[in-house]
Parts: sequence; C-alpha cells; structure tokens
Amino acid sequence: MPFRTRFRAFLRGLALPACVLFSASTAHAGPVDPPMELLYGKGNLLIVGTVAEVNPTGRVVFTRKEVLGGKPKPPALVDVGVPPSVLAAVKPGERYIVGYSAYRTNRKLNALVANLDGPTLLVSPGLEPALLRDTPVVRTLLKVGRSESGRESRRFRELLLGALKSGDPQLQNLAAGEIALNAEIRARIGEPELLQRVARDARTPLTTRALLLQAAAEHPEQLGTWWQAVATEIVTSTPVDGYSSASLDPSNLVMTAMDALDQQGKDVGGPALERWLRAANPALSERAALALRKQQSPQRERTAVREAIADPATPAATRQFLEAHLRRLDRLDAHPPTRTQGSH
Repeated sequence: MPFRTRFRAFLRGLALPACVLFSASTAHAGPVDPPMELLYGKGNLLIVGTVAEVNPTGRVVFTRKEVLGGKPKPPALVDVGVPPSVLAAVKPGERYIVGYSAYRTNRKLNALVANLDGPTLLVSPGLEPALLRDTPVVRTLLKVGRSESGRESRRFRELLLGALKSGDPQLQNLAAGEIALNAEIRARIGEPELLQRVARDARTPLTTRALLLQAAAEHPEQLGTWWQAVATEIVTSTPVDGYSSASLDPSNLVMTAMDALDQQGKDVGGPALERWLRAANPALSERAALALRKQQSPQRERTAVREAIADPATPAATRQFLEAHLRRLDRLDAHPPTRTQGSH
C-alpha cells in the first residue's frame, strides 16, 4: 500500500468527528497531502482571524483580519465547523491562523462542489486541526512553505527541525506531518538521532510520535533504522490503562507500532501482545489478538483471549468484544471455509 494512502487510514483513526474529517479525506480525495500543500491547496482558504462567537452546536465564527492563502476573498465573518476539542479550547477575542474549506469532492463529477454544511476546519496528519496560534514562528513556517520552491529550500528544512526541537505540540505535529508526507523533505531532512529522540519521548504528542514512527518504518533509508527499537519499546512498555483523557490515550500510537512491525515482518512477542488484549480500546485488543494468531499460533490466541476474559481488570467493553471474538473463532472451527472448485 502506498505510503500516503496508509495515512488515510491513520487519519480515520484520529478521535475526531466525521463531520470534520471530510475536509481532508473527501474535499481532497486521494493520497493525503503534506500540511503546507493542503493549507495552500485548491479550494482551501487560510486566514488570520479572531474568535467572534463560539456556537455549542459545533461552529466558531471568526472575524477575518488577513487572508494568507486562497480565493475568493472570504467574508468579514467566517463561520467554520470545528471538532469538540476546539469548542472547548477557544474563547472570544483569541487570534488564530485558520485553515478551512467550503468545498467537498463530488465523485461523480470528479470536481469540487460547495459543501452544503458550510465551511469546515481542515483536519489532516500534521494539522489536527488547522487552527494555529498566530506566532512569529508559525508565520515564518507558513511564509517559507507557501511555494514549492520554498518547501524545497534548506531554510524550510531548518525550520522543521527547529519545530521538532521546540517542545511546542502544534509545531512538532506540523513538522512531523510535513516530514512524513513530503517526499522531498524525507529525502533531505537528515538528523535521524533527533527524529528518534522525538518519537521516543513520552512528552511528545502522540500523533507526532505515530507520524514519525510510520514514516521511518516505511523509509528507513531516509529517516533511519531506529523505528524498530522504538516500535518495540512502545508495544512492550506503554501502560495499558490509567489515561485521564482521550488525548492521552495511546491506542493509535500502539496500533501504528504494531502495524509497522507486522508490515516489516518483525515479531513483537507473545507477552507484549497479551497485555494489549486488556486495552480499553476494543480495536486495539482485536489488533493484539490477530497479531498473536499470526506471530504465535491460533491456540495461543485462544488461550490468551480466555485469560483476558477471566481477568477482572479487563474493561467491560473489551471483555464483551473478546467474548464475541471467541465465539467467532468457535464458529470458524466448527464450520471452516470451504475451498471453491478451481481455487488455489
């Protein structure tokens, strides 16, 4: 599967509402664009605005101050659909750089058409979402990254490396998205030790770590061979529970690490996978069960699933999934698929 296409699955794994996801996944059908290319892409607008009104139905009204990209010129007041996390964070009078789209892709026409739900904030790897603090560093990144020649410059690469070192979650995530999705940047970014340090650091945003890990697993010749050690460390040592909020839930990062190891034919080890059968996220529990079957054996999977079901510490939703999973395995054993005539 092509690298950028895999990031469409990564995007679907983000804890964001479906009404917001359209901006990156339907307004721009096809491979996921790097953050800068997306912000300045066809049909998108990039403005500087202050929060005029916060509507609890899921929209924020911005008073336009400047237009940094896109046509036609937007109105003085821009009403944008946003995810719940934005509603909880923004306050009237605050100033942001806002990337949004008023369009969606009509697949039959193969063209952009007006989105009947109105303008919606862009959401994509590196931009989760495209609501950036209006700071000199962000302004410089956007200015240099506006053109193709700017994105190919040494100055842009230096800015991205500085963003990774900054400790600013927004800047780190933006830089990671650009490195992961921009082939030119990947080929020339260098600094594998820095990438490894950022991806390994538990203080780094989870999405940033996942972006760098997936990119390095796909392109170790460009970003470094450190990915395997980091992926193994994530699967074997990340705590299974005890997360106070969805933003701290490492499920997507752990699944990215599992997928990276699996795609490259690297076994994780039974004990490390068995602990994730008890994850609060049933999707992560399922991923662990399937990996146990593939890397160990169907019998090892069954035994581990039964033990997780019997464990009182297993979350109720996960136990319910595992019970259904075990019943599916029983049905498969009782009625194995038959090979059709002529099949191989």
